[in-house]
Amino acid sequence: MTYYPYFRGRMYDLLALKSLVEQQQLGPKIVPIIEPVRDSKELQQTVQALIDHQQRFSVVANPQVSVYGLNNTKLYPLPSTSGLPFYQPSAILAADFSSDFLATTPGQKSLLIAPNAPLLKAYQRTKLLKQVSGILIPDEARLQQIAGDRAILLTDPLTFRAHVADYAELTDEFYTAANWATPPFGSNGFGDYSMVGSVYFDKGMPSRAIAIHLIYVTATGQLRIHHFVSDSNDSMRGQKQKFFEALQKLTDWAPTQLHGLNLTPALAELCRYQAGDKFPGLGTIKKLSLMHHFQLMHRLLTLND
Repeated sequence: MTYYPYFRGRMYDLLALKSLVEQQQLGPKIVPIIEPVRDSKELQQTVQALIDHQQRFSVVANPQVSVYGLNNTKLYPLPSTSGLPFYQPSAILAADFSSDFLATTPGQKSLLIAPNAPLLKAYQRTKLLKQVSGILIPDEARLQQIAGDRAILLTDPLTFRAHVADYAELTDEFYTAANWATPPFGSNGFGDYSMVGSVYFDKGMPSRAIAIHLIYVTATGQLRIHHFVSDSNDSMRGQKQKFFEALQKLTDWAPTQLHGLNLTPALAELCRYQAGDKFPGLGTIKKLSLMHHFQLMHRLLTLND
C-alpha cells in the first residue's frame, strides 16, 4: 500500500516535509506530491532534501493554483530530477497540459492527476494514458472505470469550515477508513490533503479563533480528527492566549485518549509548549500538526514490516 499526500507548497507545509525527510520519518510507502505555489528557498531546499535522502516524491509540472507557473525564470530553481529512479514526474490534466510534463528517464514512474471525468475520457485511448503508472482521481465511479487498476484515490476528508471557530461545533469527527491497511476498492493506493484540506487560499486570513487539528488512529484502524478551539474568540486580539486555550484542551484530552502509535515526536513537541510561556506562531502549530499526521502514517504503513 502506498500513500500519496498532496502538498500545496506553502512555507510551513514544506518545512514540515523537509523535517520529516531529514528525520527519515517518511519511507518508501509515502510519496509526497508537491504542487508549487511560490518560487521560494523553502521549496528549493525541500526538494534538495528529498533528493539527498532518496525519498520517493513528485513535483507537479503544471501547478494550477497561485503564481508559480506564471514565470519561467525562477529565483530559486529546483534541482534536476533527471535520472533519479525514486522521482515520479506528475502533471495535472488541465488546459495547459502537455505530454512532455510526464517524460521519464529509465526507472522512473509517472503520475497523472485527473480532476474530472470528461478530461480523462478525452485521453482514454492515447499512448500517454497507457504509459502512466498511476492516475490520481476523486472518488467517482466514472473516473475509476477509466483509470482501472492504476487508480489512486485522492480525497479531501476534512470538513471545511469558513470560520475557524465553527470547528468547535463538532470537536471530533470521522476522517477516513483504514485505507493504510486495505486499499480502497479498485485502487492502487490512496492520497489526501491531510488536515490542510484541498481548498487553497493564496493568503491567510485573520481569524478570531485558533484551532489545533489532530488526526489520530482508533483501535479499529480508522482515522479521526479532533479540533481543539480557543474560547476567547470575541476579537482578533490575544493570539497567545487563544493558543494556550486550545493547547490546554489538547493536553487535557490526549493523555486519556491517545496511546501507542498516536504518541508521535511531533505531538510531544507540541504539548511541551504547555509548560512554558512562548507562543510559537500559527505556522509552527500547523507544521507540528502535519508532522504528527505523517509520523503516524509512517508507523501505520510499516506495521507489518
